[in-house]
Amino acid sequence: MSERTTPARDDIIEVLDCDLGVRPAAAPGVDALLPHVCGVSTSDGALLVDFDAQAAGALEAFVAAERLCCAGIGWEIDRGPLLRLRITANEGQLDAIKSLWNSKPL
Repeated sequence: MSERTTPARDDIIEVLDCDLGVRPAAAPGVDALLPHVCGVSTSDGALLVDFDAQAAGALEAFVAAERLCCAGIGWEIDRGPLLRLRITANEGQLDAIKSLWNSKPL
């Protein structure tokens, strides 16, 4: 999910039940998208991450990669008034994923 290496990274990957071996190596990770995050929220059992419009191409590549490696998690792009990533998963998985998106430097 991210190029970043942290002590919790292995724990997060385990919670998400991802197979990183099938994720395309060149696909953007969370770190590439963080500068474009406009907001993070939750609604109806989903994590919603809003992006600026410049992130569209990278977001599409990210979602395609995540659908391969984290197939048990829902990854949907909403193109309404905002460019939004809607992630659906169990509560533990959503908490782990939210921690990645909330790490945007202020």
